[in-house]
Parts: sequence; structure tokens; C-alpha cells
Amino acid sequence: MSSLPTSAPRVVVRGSGSIGQRHARVFRQEGADVSLWPVRDRHLAPDAVDEATGAHLLGDAAGPESLRDSFVVVATDTARHVADAIEALDAGAEKVLVEKPVAPTAEDARALLEHPRHTAVWVAAPLRAHEAFRHLRRLVGRLERGGSAHVWSQSWLPDWRPDRDYRESYSARADEGGVLRDLVHEIDYATVLFGEPALLGAGVATGGPLDIAAEQAATLLWTAGSFAVTTRLDYITRPATRGVVVHSPDGILEWDVARATVRHTTPDGDVTEQVFEHDLDRDIVMGTQARAAMTLRPTDPADERVARGAPATLAEGIAAVRLCDEARVSADARSSTTNRTDTEDGT
Repeated sequence: MSSLPTSAPRVVVRGSGSIGQRHARVFRQEGADVSLWPVRDRHLAPDAVDEATGAHLLGDAAGPESLRDSFVVVATDTARHVADAIEALDAGAEKVLVEKPVAPTAEDARALLEHPRHTAVWVAAPLRAHEAFRHLRRLVGRLERGGSAHVWSQSWLPDWRPDRDYRESYSARADEGGVLRDLVHEIDYATVLFGEPALLGAGVATGGPLDIAAEQAATLLWTAGSFAVTTRLDYITRPATRGVVVHSPDGILEWDVARATVRHTTPDGDVTEQVFEHDLDRDIVMGTQARAAMTLRPTDPADERVARGAPATLAEGIAAVRLCDEARVSADARSSTTNRTDTEDGT
């Protein structure tokens, strides 16, 4: 637990699903006075408490007025993120942390970006709060001649929430879910590691073993500074695997997220591997993000924000979504060209 000011900061978590409850629990562990405001009004008594998290429960009558001067976490469905964040800003929230992705598309986030107080908005990016990631960033910074990188997050969607039909989750919806939105963290942290991306091409698969409308897999290729980056995101792999490998004339770097290890192979073949055990505890990682979000501002210097495991800024969150939008456009154009060629060939 961190040492916060003697007057506990007030945090309001909008949305009481699994991620909202985790935020509520983590912010309480960090010493905050937390209230949980469910999307569905339950006509709650003034002294109601959420049994799972110990947070105060708010109904729709008390919810809006509680936003003023609070740190607000928006953990509602993706389609609501922008509207809920704007409501918090308009009500006088000190800062707002929006769950990923910030919006279904970059265009959908325009109203939030144009808000007079948009610089008070964070976008959740807990992979930045991993100790292993911050160590990896330092190592990447020492690579003098660039190289190539492969970033991936591959898992089996039905395993995400075994107690719930995955086909009824937001992940399955074409307008809110899909791997590009769900796994946008990979695009975000790759941008931190390698620089601003320029998409070269993408393939997106909506078909596959899962009975869902959203895309089940995506493969992207882009350049960023002196690096060429490939990314594979999918819901159709078992067992789950997640990480990045960087190849360069100055050696090889590997981050295995599931094992919380960073492996460094020098040009001479010497290997060093470090284990970051705290990264295996999701609450510890999210606690790092929570502390940084409460004590820093999105306008603080980028190096300080990244070094302390802060979330993404609003502009960074939108940039990651924009690359996803471009990937869909690229994949659609490629599909249309293929279909047109097949038709012309008579196949």
C-alpha cells in the first residue's frame, strides 16, 4: 500500500462489472475513499456498501454530484466511455481514468479530445506499469541501430471469463469488441518502445472457431523509427501466450508477459534473464498504475510518466485506436482487391 496524503483522495468508479470492481478494490488498497456507481440504478440506500470490494455504492440520485473534485474511473461498456468521461469532466472531476479502448474508433473519441479539460484524462494501460516493461524500455533505448520486433497477444476467448458465455460479452460485438480493441494494449506499449507507427498493411479475420461477429484475429505490419514491427493479436490460441521479441545488431531482447521475465542476449551470445515476480500479481500492477494516475498529471513529462508506470494520455489512447482503425481499412481494401481480382479471373 502506498503512502498517500493524510486526507484520502476520493475515487468514483463508474461501472460495477469485473473491471470496475477490480479498480474499486485496487484504489481502496492504495488508501483512497472509493465509491462504486453501477450503470443500472439499484435504488440503493445511502449507506449501501459493495460486499465484493468494500466500496460505497451510489445510486443515480447521488452519483452525479459525487463526481465533483473526485478522481473518476470510467469502467463502463466501450460505447459509453466518451459520454461518461465527458459527464465526469463537466461535473468537475479532478481527473478521469478511462478504461481501454478509449472509444470504439478514433472518430468516436473526437468529442472528448475537443473538451476544454481533455488534458485531465488518462487511458488505462496497465502493461506500462509492469516492472518488466519498464526494464525492457531501458534496454531498447540502448539499441543504437534499430532492428525488428514481433509483438503478440494470443489467447482463447472462452477462457477469459469461464463463468460467462463469451458470445454475450462485449468482446463478441462487432461495434465494441474484437481483438484490435480488446488487445490495444499491445499497440500502445509497442508505440512507447519503438515510436510513432506508420502502418504498412494488415490482415483481419472475422471468421474462425468462435461464433462471434467481431474480428477473431489480426496481423499488422508497421514501421516506427528504425524498427519494423509485426503484431499478432487473436482470441483463438491455447494456451495463452503474450510478449515481444526484439532482434537487432546489438542483441536480442525478449519479454514473456506470462512468466514476467525479460531475457537479454548480447551479440556475443551471453544471456541474462531477470524475473519480475510482482508483475504476476495483477492487483500490484494496477496499484502501480493507480498511484501514478493519482499523483501525476497527463501533462507531466513523458519520461516521468513512463518511468512511474502511469497510464496513457488521452492523445496516446486515441492514437492506438486510430492504428486499429487503419488496420481495418487496410484489411478491407485488401479483401476488396482480392475479391475483385477473383471475379475478373472468373474464379
